[in-house]
Amino acid sequence: MATMPVTLKRLPGNVREDVATPVYIQIASILANWINSGMLQSGTLLPAERTMCEHFGVSRMTLREAYDILERDRLIERHRGRGTFVAVRRVYKQQQEMRSFTEELKARGVRPSSKLLDFRRGRLSPLAGQFFVIADTEMAYLIKRLRFGDGEPLAIETIELPCYLCPDLERFDLATSSLYSILEEHCGLDLAYCVEEVSAQLADRSQKKLLQLEGAAAVLVIDRKTYTKDGVPVEVATTVYRADRYRAVVHATRTHRTPSDIDAQIQTTK
Repeated sequence: MATMPVTLKRLPGNVREDVATPVYIQIASILANWINSGMLQSGTLLPAERTMCEHFGVSRMTLREAYDILERDRLIERHRGRGTFVAVRRVYKQQQEMRSFTEELKARGVRPSSKLLDFRRGRLSPLAGQFFVIADTEMAYLIKRLRFGDGEPLAIETIELPCYLCPDLERFDLATSSLYSILEEHCGLDLAYCVEEVSAQLADRSQKKLLQLEGAAAVLVIDRKTYTKDGVPVEVATTVYRADRYRAVVHATRTHRTPSDIDAQIQTTK
């Protein structure tokens, strides 16, 4: 066998011929361990197929079968003419859990940070005014932040909330603090649930610049309305996520209702 690069020689895991597990599955397991343990970082270019085949002592067909498994598990990405890369870790948003951006990233082991793009008092948008059911003269906080995960831009967040809910919000640093924590811990608001609408669109010029996207890039847009435990409307927010770094996961439960029950509910909501 040819001499292997130092990086491969130092990585643990060898193919065994004395076990029933197919070789390609063993290779997929070894590579998955290298990736999940952090020995291979996100975005790392894997050695050429010939080098990997020599390292494991297998054919290219066997190696590609292992790569097929890793690609299905979203651990690697293959790009024609460029090579095979360790997939960039995506942030998964669990739709049944109401979490702030900061809480979401910390739960996934990603370091959150923010850049405050706009923070001022102004008039509510017509949509937000209808949601809060307050006078047109009522002032609101208008907040826009660029959100990062491990130093990489992930999302653009735009928020509107009435000033009377947290009249001294200016004294907090929204570039380093969680807005939800401020509203709960300092403003006494018992945030309980939200309604989110998810859509996809092509990023505009401003979004591409802020999120460092190129070409005809897609973004995931989530419009959120947040309420307290007592049903008091608190926040209207729109967050634009990089579609290549973010994935929304929706958990749905099937209820045992008849078609007539469903028709009746649809009619009552019209």
